[in-house]
Amino acid sequence: MKRTIMPAVGMLAILILAFFGYQFTGKITDLNRNAKTSLPKLTVRPIDKTGSAGSIANLKMDIEKPDLPEKVMVYKVRKPIITKDQVLIQANNLGISGEVKESLVDFSIKSQNGDYIVDKETGSFHYITDDFKFRAEPLKTILSDEEYKKLATDFLTEKGLMKAKAVFRDVNKGNVTLANVNDDGNGKEVPFMIEVRFSRDLNGMEWNGVGPKISVYFGENGKITGAASVWREVEPYQEYPIISLDDALAQIKEGNAQIFNATPNDTVAVKEVKLIYISDPIGYHQEFVIPYYLVRGTNNANNSVTALTRAIPENLLSIIPPPPYTAPRGVKTKK
Repeated sequence: MKRTIMPAVGMLAILILAFFGYQFTGKITDLNRNAKTSLPKLTVRPIDKTGSAGSIANLKMDIEKPDLPEKVMVYKVRKPIITKDQVLIQANNLGISGEVKESLVDFSIKSQNGDYIVDKETGSFHYITDDFKFRAEPLKTILSDEEYKKLATDFLTEKGLMKAKAVFRDVNKGNVTLANVNDDGNGKEVPFMIEVRFSRDLNGMEWNGVGPKISVYFGENGKITGAASVWREVEPYQEYPIISLDDALAQIKEGNAQIFNATPNDTVAVKEVKLIYISDPIGYHQEFVIPYYLVRGTNNANNSVTALTRAIPENLLSIIPPPPYTAPRGVKTKK
């Protein structure tokens, strides 16, 4: 009898030890999971609002939920070191000479041949000629996209303005004016300027927002009239956990998002969900580049609706309004 009881008692002891061992291991796992909350808080500015009365009351998934990572790399912005001498050399390379003037936010040279302005915070630049400033007439000669791409690439490379990770994005012909206007004021829309755009991705994900972007502007018959950039250099900082898709949809419905083209209390069928990075406009001190959920769908009127909400948990963010800042005058183009 003893021979049959002892193994059973021993097995029971093993099971008890395994149970408490599991409980102990589980507590360690919980501690490790909770340790994620000790990550440094990321400084970000308040999320943009669209300025419209649009809001989303209901989000219905019209697709399968995508397979999303639990953690995503956050990037830290590197502030460039810019000197007057560097600005002068680059301006001269563009055919602009004169005195380099320094303000709190930028370096600038203005001459009869054009203006060259460099933002101190990001290193972004604006190169604008008089042909660009006063161009309003419709173009008579428009080249092919491949020709514009080559001309823009050669220009940026020759002038030392091309970025190592920049890739060709598109040829924007959306800056238009009316040509052959009749007595009723109707006419044909024709570009008055062509814009060639370069951009880049980050960590294999789309990097959107106001930038990163390098643009080259063309006037008549492929003549370059200016160039500009919105560009920040970044370096990997640390991986951070991201919220679930359900939590992201809840944030959107709560209004903690930037929403485009929605009507009040809209109902949206979700057609696309992905993680992207967002670049702030020039004029903001962006310390970190963090991931966002981009949610796109259609409402009951079959109009496209887009929402952006931060993917990092709120308890890991320090939301600080940006200080007053006067950015160099930018160039408005149609997207």
